[in-house]
Amino acid sequence: MRRGLATALVGLAVVLSAGCTPSRAPAAASAPSATTPSTTTPSPVAPLVTPTPKPSRAPVAPKTVRARPKATEATPTYRSLEKTYLVRNKIYSAGRVPAVTCELPQIELTTRKEVQQYASAVLGCLQRAWKPVVERSDVAFFPAKVYAVNAGSKTRCGILTKELGGFYCSEGSGIYLDWQQFVEDDAHGREWAGVYLQFTIAHEFGHHVQQLVGISPYFDDRWAEATGAARLEQMRRHELQASCFASAFFGANQQTLDLYYAKLQAYLDAARSGDDDPPATTPDHGSRESSTAWAEAAFKAKSPSACNTWAAPAKRVT
Repeated sequence: MRRGLATALVGLAVVLSAGCTPSRAPAAASAPSATTPSTTTPSPVAPLVTPTPKPSRAPVAPKTVRARPKATEATPTYRSLEKTYLVRNKIYSAGRVPAVTCELPQIELTTRKEVQQYASAVLGCLQRAWKPVVERSDVAFFPAKVYAVNAGSKTRCGILTKELGGFYCSEGSGIYLDWQQFVEDDAHGREWAGVYLQFTIAHEFGHHVQQLVGISPYFDDRWAEATGAARLEQMRRHELQASCFASAFFGANQQTLDLYYAKLQAYLDAARSGDDDPPATTPDHGSRESSTAWAEAAFKAKSPSACNTWAAPAKRVT
């Protein structure tokens, strides 16, 4: 990133059909906890590289207000469907995310073309991994697309501003990235920048999975109906689940992605990032404690079965 790894990486958002839910990039992290996911060391000795200071978040953009559901929707039948898609969704019993062939290009992330090439390769890995899981949920799989664009570009879900940095747009199933947010001139930081880009796309693809299996539309309605603290809790459930899906993918593909040593540390910093990490101010994505707990469970399970944030008590989605 041209501003360096110690500066803001990107403020992310997922844009739904009629609004956008802010989604966040990794923030500065402390040392890993004792519950670091277990790994199989690929070589006998290779010390963990001392991490470059982790980027902080850019300000999170406000969510566009979505029209409230019609009164006729809030019927017993509607509430039953809401539970079916949020709490009892078939994705939770669809089995593990498979390990897939994933050959990422060995390139420097210094140009728009390189960021687009790398992002497209990561997205390809995600689609191959999640396609059978989604289909086992009795849902048709439709691929997402990724676009590395300039800040200020028009998308099907509005303008991609520097403050947003990137988002998932359900209209067209597109993941839009401000490519300059992921550029790193320093050679030592490029490996870290690559992993942050991987996690960003995996998180946004988590929103794509939520959209495919019917979770996001019911979240959208819950968000519109709620206010204050209740609305923030719904946002945390949605965002923590997207990151949890990302961690299930990383757990299943640790070896494929060579996620060890410095790369593993970069992933952990991203996955454990929370609302209580500076400079976050709004509790809309989950605390470091909640983010860590969901990430570690999914990484170990390698399955969306560990990601039912909608059935969890409020204390697990703080």
